[in-house]
Amino acid sequence: MKNIYKIAVYGAVICLAGLGGCKKEFLEVTPNDKTNAKDAFSSPEKIAVAMTGLYDLTSTGDYTNNMILNNDVKGGNVMVVSGAGNYGRFVNGYQFIETVNSVEPSNYWTVAYRVIGNANQFEANIPTAPITEAQKTAYLAEARAIRADAYFWLVRWYGKPYNLDPEAPGVPIVKLPLGPNDTPPGRAKVKEVYDFILADLKFAEANLPARSNIYRMNGAAIQGLLARVYLNMGNYPEASKYAKLARASRPLGNAASLLAGFSNPSSEWIYAINVRTDDNQGFIAVSSFYDPYDVGYSSFRVTDEFLNSFSETDVRKQQFLVKESLNASPSTAMYRRRGTEGYLINKFDFNTTPANNQVLIRSSEMYLIEAEAEARQGLTHEAAAKAALLPIQLRAGTATVISLNTGQALIDEIMVERDKELYGEGHKFFDLLRTKTPVTRSGVSHWKIVNFQPGDNKLVFPIPQVETDANPILKGQQNPGYQ
Repeated sequence: MKNIYKIAVYGAVICLAGLGGCKKEFLEVTPNDKTNAKDAFSSPEKIAVAMTGLYDLTSTGDYTNNMILNNDVKGGNVMVVSGAGNYGRFVNGYQFIETVNSVEPSNYWTVAYRVIGNANQFEANIPTAPITEAQKTAYLAEARAIRADAYFWLVRWYGKPYNLDPEAPGVPIVKLPLGPNDTPPGRAKVKEVYDFILADLKFAEANLPARSNIYRMNGAAIQGLLARVYLNMGNYPEASKYAKLARASRPLGNAASLLAGFSNPSSEWIYAINVRTDDNQGFIAVSSFYDPYDVGYSSFRVTDEFLNSFSETDVRKQQFLVKESLNASPSTAMYRRRGTEGYLINKFDFNTTPANNQVLIRSSEMYLIEAEAEARQGLTHEAAAKAALLPIQLRAGTATVISLNTGQALIDEIMVERDKELYGEGHKFFDLLRTKTPVTRSGVSHWKIVNFQPGDNKLVFPIPQVETDANPILKGQQNPGYQ
């Protein structure tokens, strides 16, 4: 069995009754010592630890990293090989056969509501904390941004896409800590969840102090999240506006940065998980599953169709060049398979160390959001769309002049560039959902063929059984097909 390198835990684990499966409220300051929520906010030092714990919850291997991987394996360009030696991870997700007891839907729900529960503790306790008013506002803005991010993940996994049905059931909204005797709420509408997300992010945008640390919520990260949220809502003017703002201070890296392993920050990283040698996800990191040398789990491949969609001039195609072995000469690099299913991927470095930082938002994504949002506003916006697309194509070496496409052809061109630029970073499945594109697979690579039309019940997760058991209100609110 491959070892997990996760050693140190700095955990604010103030759990909710019902939502998240915990009933006892406590804060883990170190792996062994616990204190109640009030005490956790009793000094500046303890508050700082609580915020560290909140970030640590978001970085667990069964939450953000796992959701990134599952998103791509469901999207079609990336696949998990059959019989993969990764203890069954993502095999159900790849096949769309999750049940109310499946691991991934249960973990995402549980951890997300723990994140939300901890963020709610900030909202409840920061007003009386022994720190300055400016510090209170800053902490509250940061906690609300993290809460918004958790809800954004949740509503996309468990609710219908906003563009498809904003009135459909979303997820429960919990604004303040729940006590053991409080009744957890039922599901809010998708639109109501998005409104709540926007309120949190707008508060954070207005109140978070300027900072350059990409490993904590910062102004560009919040603007990037707003760009994503508005894009999912189909509010294209706001999506374009916030994408421009988010990328303004984070210039694109050079072509070489696309081949450097996505482990250490380049100029375009906006928001990321900071990983240390004594506190990391080890073999359940994103880079482990994409590793081509069997150092990690090495169980993800790209399809023949996706690899062949890259032109020979596209520098990103070199992300699939794999040496004969880890220590072999670079001259042995070629497009390789291991077995018959798909091509190996060398976008992410895992063989140097398991302590790989995980990028969450890059300015390249913001250029592509801007391009798509402008193109979807019609002919009068196409010049702006093409201007935003060109820097991505220039860096990749796929174009030297502005696109000549127009209308749907321009939108298609942008979406193709989005696939090539962002695969492996957790976008493809949600892109299919928000654009109301059928989720289909065909060709020689996939060992599981699927054909789901927009709105199919299998494109949303079931509410976990443990949650419907704990919250009677949710028993009658399960997603169709999972009762």
